[in-house]
Amino acid sequence: MTNLDNANNWWGGEGRSQNRLSLLDLIGNETLSIELAALLWLFVENKTSILTAAGPQLAGKTTLLTALLDMAPRRYNSVLTQGRSEDFSFLDTTDAANTYVLVPELSDHTPAYLWGESVSTLFDALDAGYSMVATMHADSPEQVTQMLRQPPVAIPSEQLHHVGVVINIRLMYGERDMIRRVTAVTLIEPGPKFVRLAISNDADESSAFLESEQSRQAVSKRINADNLATLLAQRQAILEEWLASPPNDAASFAGRVAKFYESNPSNTSE
Repeated sequence: MTNLDNANNWWGGEGRSQNRLSLLDLIGNETLSIELAALLWLFVENKTSILTAAGPQLAGKTTLLTALLDMAPRRYNSVLTQGRSEDFSFLDTTDAANTYVLVPELSDHTPAYLWGESVSTLFDALDAGYSMVATMHADSPEQVTQMLRQPPVAIPSEQLHHVGVVINIRLMYGERDMIRRVTAVTLIEPGPKFVRLAISNDADESSAFLESEQSRQAVSKRINADNLATLLAQRQAILEEWLASPPNDAASFAGRVAKFYESNPSNTSE
């Protein structure tokens, strides 16, 4: 995978890679639950496209994506898109089946971001088997697809499911610090159809995680597994073990993930 810690000008902004948070840190500060982290690990392991979405800036979209990418098997390559100067020449030299395309943001806000015809080219690449991780300013997966449908992007409905998994993040202000919470995780299927996988509501402290048969079947189909409950329990147990055994910094976490794949070659086979 691309070393995003050395790509701060394009990925997350200048200096944001310093002392970045690991997935274990994000579990610890309650940005997301450990069971949700286990699910997202399975998605990344199976090269599912993931888009983090939030309305305001500084909601932690890039922070969460970067932490999730630490869980990718080493066989996956990545390409960091270069905004308005991106020519997509990497399509001639990379293997779609093993490549994540990294998009700092889908918008026209700065030269570092993709928009317009470039997004159309990106979705054609997703059609060909590439996967992406990206961020976007949107409050819901429905708003994500609505924005992508409109000119100058105009992604056709039959390609919108390539967005993959949408993770919505809420930014709140506490007495001393900003508080970030994953409020919803949605899988987009062809149609597009929106399958809610997880919902969290701080207002009434309610939550739901893979409660419907539809959600469980959708995940099993996406990651091509018929033992979803077992896989989730295994990943959650591993994360719990790591949480209980510091250090939990990003470098240490990435090293643990690498050792996991080395010890479990069935999770890294083509």
